[in-house]
Amino acid sequence: MTPGTALDQKSSKQLLTIQYLRGVASVMVVLHHIRNPWPNLYNPLEHFDMGEAGVDIFFIISGVVMYVSSRVETPAVFAGLRVIRVAPLYWILTLCAATLLLLSGGAKPGFALVNDVMLSAMFVPHHSSVFPGTIWPVLNPGWTLYFEMFFYLIFAIGLFFRKPLLISLCLISFLVGLGLFVSTDESIFHAYSHPLLMYTHPLMLEFAAGIVLGWLFLNGKNPNVWLLLPIGFLALIAAHIVRLPYLFLQNGLCAALIMLGAVAAERSFRIRDIGWLRLLGDASYSIYLTHALTLFVVRRLFLRLPLEGMVQFASFAVLAATISLLVGFAVYFKVERPLTRWLRSQFLTVFAAARRGAGRPLREAPSPVSVAQSAGE
Repeated sequence: MTPGTALDQKSSKQLLTIQYLRGVASVMVVLHHIRNPWPNLYNPLEHFDMGEAGVDIFFIISGVVMYVSSRVETPAVFAGLRVIRVAPLYWILTLCAATLLLLSGGAKPGFALVNDVMLSAMFVPHHSSVFPGTIWPVLNPGWTLYFEMFFYLIFAIGLFFRKPLLISLCLISFLVGLGLFVSTDESIFHAYSHPLLMYTHPLMLEFAAGIVLGWLFLNGKNPNVWLLLPIGFLALIAAHIVRLPYLFLQNGLCAALIMLGAVAAERSFRIRDIGWLRLLGDASYSIYLTHALTLFVVRRLFLRLPLEGMVQFASFAVLAATISLLVGFAVYFKVERPLTRWLRSQFLTVFAAARRGAGRPLREAPSPVSVAQSAGE
């Protein structure tokens, strides 16, 4: 039997609102990319990009999950489980993306592509040769993993000094403060002279907000403001209709309101366990990573159909969303879940044996709650 950690223990309570929001966020991102402007594809929602805030929700969820489930973990176990949780599926799909680019003529074989693939696989921000003028990895949605993995590094440093809350907040605040002297452009892809400076972007504050929310929840200090959950979504819709400057900041603020309301709802109500919505949260990481590849193929096939105008857009949106979800679920059940479970079991078994040999037991986290971990958190 595999040794237990905070990530494996069964517990009396699960943060179902966060699990549901994880699924909702993945669907938001899929819909956001479906309405992206593309040549020869009618798009009445080109400027309504509310779905991009799904990433902001993911980042705050990540902070909550890390603090609730891993705040007393050893840095080595934490780092190992994080890599196992995030990297293998991302590596597989990065190779799929590179293959698809080669087959479609979107990239040429050679050192530049190999370099892009290697740096992408190592989560190193770099100027892309495939997508000029951007700091994208080969698999586009993977840009968020640059932030995720850097946040994990910061959190691991906090675990090493046994002050994950304090050190994480201090380091993130310092980096974002430094970023104020680097650039004021809201773009994380075009604003910086060096890719590593993207880590000074205000998006890092969303992980900090999640850590604080996790701390409030565990200590019973979160205010009873569950109404902020629907209010946050309404404010998000309004923000994208009005389109005020620095919309990315409004996305983060609305996401924070949504998450504050969600955490409060866990204390205020007995949240009903809705199987299909929980499953959507489970598969959210696979849906998120695969949807760009799925849309790439579906869009090319769809443009061959003799459709135009609103009929074209509506039929494309329904078909693309449906196939994106089906592919995401298939990858989750056939690849992500069995691969992650096997790798985690192997890692914990080997690590526990090594710890016993050194006379140090594997530390377990006595968390009163659990958060099912998907979508890269």
